Amino acid sequence: MVVIPNDKDQKHALEYDVLCREYGICAVTAQYSISTCTEGIDILSSIEQYDKIYDLIKKEGPDLVCSAQINVAVEMAARELKIPHLMNIYQTDQDSFRIKWLDVYPHYHSADSELFSEMWGKGLHIHSKCIRVAYENRKQVIRREKENKDLIHILSIGAFYERKNQLEVIKFILKCKNDGMQVRLVFLGNDSSVYGDICKQFVRENELEEYVKFKGFVHNVEDYFCNADLMILASKVESYPGVIVESIANHVPVLTTPVAGVPELMKDGYNCLALQGYESDDIYAAFKRYMVFRNENKIQDIIRNADTTFKENHTCAIVGNKLEDYYTWILQDYKSRYICKKEIKKLFNEFLENKILNGADSYTKCNIWFLYHIDRIVKQKKPQKVIIWGAGYFGKIVLEWLTIINCIKQFAGFIDVKKKGEYLTYPILDQEEIENCDLLFVAVSDLNSRLDIMKYLEEHGMKRNETYFMAINSPIRI
Repeated sequence: MVVIPNDKDQKHALEYDVLCREYGICAVTAQYSISTCTEGIDILSSIEQYDKIYDLIKKEGPDLVCSAQINVAVEMAARELKIPHLMNIYQTDQDSFRIKWLDVYPHYHSADSELFSEMWGKGLHIHSKCIRVAYENRKQVIRREKENKDLIHILSIGAFYERKNQLEVIKFILKCKNDGMQVRLVFLGNDSSVYGDICKQFVRENELEEYVKFKGFVHNVEDYFCNADLMILASKVESYPGVIVESIANHVPVLTTPVAGVPELMKDGYNCLALQGYESDDIYAAFKRYMVFRNENKIQDIIRNADTTFKENHTCAIVGNKLEDYYTWILQDYKSRYICKKEIKKLFNEFLENKILNGADSYTKCNIWFLYHIDRIVKQKKPQKVIIWGAGYFGKIVLEWLTIINCIKQFAGFIDVKKKGEYLTYPILDQEEIENCDLLFVAVSDLNSRLDIMKYLEEHGMKRNETYFMAINSPIRI
């Protein structure tokens, strides 16, 4: 049985229903919150959702519960019902595990790369296993005869996020255009985002409409493989991307960044062409190598080797057997021995009773779990100088956090490279002020700016989740 997540309006993406009907899977719906990182758990929502999740699991009486990402409500319910729970989550930052988190996580985990399986397993001291992505061709892909054999058709697949790095792919196409190379790029994936708009604007400004097409989310991905000569994956943060599996299964060569778990199976010049970095110049250099392979009739060797990689690692039979073996082992290993929802709720009620949260914004309420753990660190370290980096929307929110964790008296001011003077009556400081700062919050929304700030802080001896914390948490680096 699959439990499909509903949003606050009790609606969900219709694609879930289509897939369940297609595969003959029984499905129900429920509302529950998940997190993609240890810092991002919405503990108040998880406690609120617990009863309905408990009733759903109890009614169905499964032998095993599996969940995607971090789902605390499901874990607490599974513990009460003495049913093992397997968590499936991939990307993370090693720094996430510097905090000694309360034990609300499943003690069984799987990931699609050895890298992240090991990172989660060691980070949370739980059992983890690498089980690769499975893929099955739903229909035979028949290559279409090309009218212009010199024209290279390129695919890039994935929703538009900064970490997916699609803008650099478009810049690569611009280089091809300027050099007179015949290329056409098709993007598949949801492009309705701020980053998607930035990418489309770049296409318009550089008159690339003939060269770059945005198709949005599509069901018939296989149809696009029929025309594709190459698939480009430019991501800066991934685990082991499923689009690589789809591409090699459909005999489309892959040009990919060496991100995360990709090098575990994909070897440059053997079954793929690997980039040396993450910029458009790196894509262009790898593409020129692709053209050499193509012109020397060696690209078929890469396709054949990639097909062997697929058959040895990604068929439904191979992955299914590994999953079944892991499920069986979990059932034999499981013992109900973990703290339950009542204890968790008691801990947070005690925390909430001693904090002023009346009128707190929704973002702060979603971050009570994070603040609870920061509060414990603050009580132990007793910081003397606190700084917020970012004098804007999130800076104002974090200023309220300092009241909650009793650090407002130690607050020295904001750092903001674009502003001077004061913000919310507090001074805007120079960057050098971090030298004797023992607690800092990064309250900046722009991804690249956050990465630059993190690099700067760590070059000056600060450590994430120890002496500095992020107001916005997600897997943004490896």
